[in-house]
Amino acid sequence: MGQADGNRVPIVAAALALAFSVSCRVDEPLLPTGNTGSDSSSNPGANPSIPGNPSGSQLGAPIIADPLSGSTVSETQPTLTVLNSARSGGAAPTYLFQVSTESSFTSLVAQSPQVPEGTGGSTAWKVEPSLAAGPHYWRVRARSGSIESSFSATATFTIGTTGGPTPPPPPPSGTILSDPLTGGSLGEVSGGQFTSGGWQVTSPADYIRYEVTTLSSGWVEFSTSGLRESNAADDQFMLFGMWDPSAGPFRENPFRVNLQKLHPPHNKPYLRVRWISDGEQHDEGSDFYAWESSRRYRWRVEWGPEGGGNAARVLLDGQELITIHYDRTYAPDVHFIELGIAERGESVVGAKYSNVQIGR
Repeated sequence: MGQADGNRVPIVAAALALAFSVSCRVDEPLLPTGNTGSDSSSNPGANPSIPGNPSGSQLGAPIIADPLSGSTVSETQPTLTVLNSARSGGAAPTYLFQVSTESSFTSLVAQSPQVPEGTGGSTAWKVEPSLAAGPHYWRVRARSGSIESSFSATATFTIGTTGGPTPPPPPPSGTILSDPLTGGSLGEVSGGQFTSGGWQVTSPADYIRYEVTTLSSGWVEFSTSGLRESNAADDQFMLFGMWDPSAGPFRENPFRVNLQKLHPPHNKPYLRVRWISDGEQHDEGSDFYAWESSRRYRWRVEWGPEGGGNAARVLLDGQELITIHYDRTYAPDVHFIELGIAERGESVVGAKYSNVQIGR
């Protein structure tokens, strides 16, 4: 979320691509051969090498990196940074930045020329001219030859003075639980410590657990900071999970969901989801690996009916990274939602969680 300009850290980006492999853990084959997950046949127009790109273009949309949505910046000419577009062949793209005081971008207060792609995985542009105080919207798209990507997700920042903690985002429609994790939690807390920036994992056995009414169509949002490219240990990688305690242990649960952040020596993909709905298992992943410990990331996991079946998605800062299509309804009798996961002590030490929101 928000951060002062002086605290920005250069962002090392990696191209996003979906890839699948088995885990190096003998007791946890995360992405087995014969995966029952969705494939490109469910979306014949998609280019499987460019995630979040249903149009089939060879050029993916850039990803907002800094300032993140909801930030307050003191400079009237802030530097805007995106993670470079994933692409399949072609010349290195250029980038068009747009800034507006309207979410529709009907009128612009600033627009860049075509900015050459930066090195190190990110591209930046310093806004010209100076901006007035108040909220602004920004977005970016890439161009390579005659091919243009779609625009990135729209992010917001406010020109003003910094100070005090970043307020939680406003609750989206359908919110049934909102927990800022400042000084305590609405959930069951086991271990960790509460800081001014949220609840921090201090031991791999730490977790916060929420019990909610069964959500066969729902979403969970939360923010994290303190995530590094390599976790504190190889066996610490569980960020988030859902399961039904009335249906058996977590590892054998027929309604088990877990989100994992891995690193070498694990095999790619380093960001993985295992989705088990009434015994139907799907494993999907993304190669995203551009973690910065000083950044605050906003996660969204959503699921429910779509088309003739169901779909689940993982979004990071508004960018869709992982999509899963499944047939059987996700309908646990008892619905647990967890930050970190108690089972086997695999929570990521150092991860800090804040601003949890759950909805239907």
